Amino acid sequence: MSMININLKIPTVNSLPESEKHFLLYIPWNEKYLEFVPDDYKKFFKEILPILNARTTDVHKAVCLQYLDEFIDKAKQNGEMPNRNVLAYALMLHDAGWSQMTQEEIAASLGVKGLALNTKAMGPKEKHAVLGAQIAKKILTNNKDKLGISNKEVEIICTAILYHDKPELVSGSQNQIPIEIKLLVDLDHIWSFTQLNFWQDVQRKGVDSKEYLENLKNDLNNYFVTNIGKDKARELLVQREIEVINENQ
Repeated sequence: MSMININLKIPTVNSLPESEKHFLLYIPWNEKYLEFVPDDYKKFFKEILPILNARTTDVHKAVCLQYLDEFIDKAKQNGEMPNRNVLAYALMLHDAGWSQMTQEEIAASLGVKGLALNTKAMGPKEKHAVLGAQIAKKILTNNKDKLGISNKEVEIICTAILYHDKPELVSGSQNQIPIEIKLLVDLDHIWSFTQLNFWQDVQRKGVDSKEYLENLKNDLNNYFVTNIGKDKARELLVQREIEVINENQ
């Protein structure tokens, strides 16, 4: 058991064998996580909470939204001009596809001990991105006037959702990929380095904390697209390293 007290639960109904049930551990939603969501997006976030109820995606989105403006400001310092609405709505909706997937698929997606995916995890990861883009397009198209976004922005958001778990493709096309897609990849992936998810994953992936820390270090460069994301991940990794050291003393 981890020294960091993360409140985890497991679904009461599932068809997985006992040896795989730990993959379904999740952090239950609590209203306190809304504090991480920028005020101008809280209303929409609360409206879509029912489709963010699988695989800790509700907590994940809220926690990562705290870094939204930090990433945008740093991108502007680099001469980029990210569209804040595009990035925010993409971040809030990019994992909506998990809500339509089975417990077996969710478990398979988490059966890795680092950040690099194995063959078993790739299928569910691909599927959730496609489903997520479909869900996002429907929601955003029906609400684009209320949200103040254009058809073109909806398309960028859906494209970002399709590519959010493919940093290798986004990194390989630096000049053609919109900055919002690059930043979505990194805002999504920064979750792995937060305290909540690190200690959640130690338990649900069934991996020793020291081993998982080393795996994150080894996978970091290929997991992020921008230096903004890499620098933030390294900053958070220092904090996790201190926790791991304290746990093992």
